[in-house]
Amino acid sequence: MVSSFPNLHVAYLVNLYPQVSHTFIRREILALEAQGVMVDRMSIRGWDDPIVDAEDHAERERTRYLLKDGVRGLLRDAFGAAATNPGGFFKALKA
Repeated sequence: MVSSFPNLHVAYLVNLYPQVSHTFIRREILALEAQGVMVDRMSIRGWDDPIVDAEDHAERERTRYLLKDGVRGLLRDAFGAAATNPGGFFKALKA
């Protein structure tokens, strides 16, 4: 793999991912990864409905669900981020 963007790290934040209507997002993510970009997949919410597409199932496994554990989980993660990288956390909070 030839890396066009060796140090680029981006995040995709979607309300509910993956879904059938998000095929274009999945293709975009995979194209970026093929160019050497590190991509974090984040979804606000998840769901328990079965996924029939194998590629969407793989995307579900790679996606981090922010409200999976409710508000307590979100607060736990926020405090964890603040503890491990306070400068970055407060810079992001300020932005």
